[in-house]
Amino acid sequence: MIIHEIHDISNVKIIDFLKKSLSNIQDLNIIKNYHPEFSNEPGNLFYILEQGRYKHGRGKYFILEQSGEFISSCGWNEYDLDPDVALVLTRMYVNPRYRSKFYIGNHVLPIIIKETHHYKKVWTTFNEYNKSLYDWISRGTGEWPEIYKNFKPIGKKNIYYTEQYVAEFEKEK
Repeated sequence: MIIHEIHDISNVKIIDFLKKSLSNIQDLNIIKNYHPEFSNEPGNLFYILEQGRYKHGRGKYFILEQSGEFISSCGWNEYDLDPDVALVLTRMYVNPRYRSKFYIGNHVLPIIIKETHHYKKVWTTFNEYNKSLYDWISRGTGEWPEIYKNFKPIGKKNIYYTEQYVAEFEKEK
């Protein structure tokens, strides 16, 4: 498995790989967030990458690949509206063939938590369409990697002008 790390759209080879991989998305709940045809939409991953949300020192986007096949991707970034907050697992997408295999939780999330250790708060967010994941965190049960159990629900907040469910990562003391 290869983990690519990018901050913007300058790595043409990886961006082309990502565009090709995410062009297969047809789910109407998420298509505008990931499909390259919607790259002019402010919430779209490619728009976000082009605008610099994942810039050096304030964020990073990870793409997992195995034998030339897209596995998953996600990022972290300093929240522009509160520099004490790092948003993690942002714009996460998992290839349906690799769901429930926990590539993000086992391989990427530990890196992200290490890179965001200096932030006062580390949050992950959920929209209505994936609220079931927030509910799972609220129950604190399941077969997910242990690291997910450090996230505790803190309710709804307006993040980037969108009402979202937020869970905060409790750092070890």
